[in-house]
Amino acid sequence: MTRLIQMVSLGMLSLLLPLSAAACGKSADPAAVVQAQVEAYNAHNIDAFAACYADNVTITDLSGKRPEIKGIDALKKAFAFLATVPKAFHVEIVQRDITGPTVADHERVIGLPPEKGQPESLAVYEVRDGKILNVWFPPHS
Repeated sequence: MTRLIQMVSLGMLSLLLPLSAAACGKSADPAAVVQAQVEAYNAHNIDAFAACYADNVTITDLSGKRPEIKGIDALKKAFAFLATVPKAFHVEIVQRDITGPTVADHERVIGLPPEKGQPESLAVYEVRDGKILNVWFPPHS
């Protein structure tokens, strides 16, 4: 019984740790790193979100509609909106494919105004040394 209480207490303690401590920079598992950044994004925690990315991260919209994001400072600036969006705003993973250090997520945005719908996109992440080094967003139409 005491062992069970200790295990539950440790489990509860892990819920209090920053999301980035769970996988980002600590895990060689690309899927765990990408999942940790999704959880940080959905929690609107920009610091935990940024902790999942390499200092020299590059995020590229392959449609050319949005400028490339290079580096942690640019990433934090581009995703600063997370601090102001409604609690209901989040992404859900429709499908995830993993090949070596590459994780491809089919994502759906939830919590936007009804007229915006639930847009979907594909995000391709390259994870190196426990951090996301590159992200590509292929055109979706």
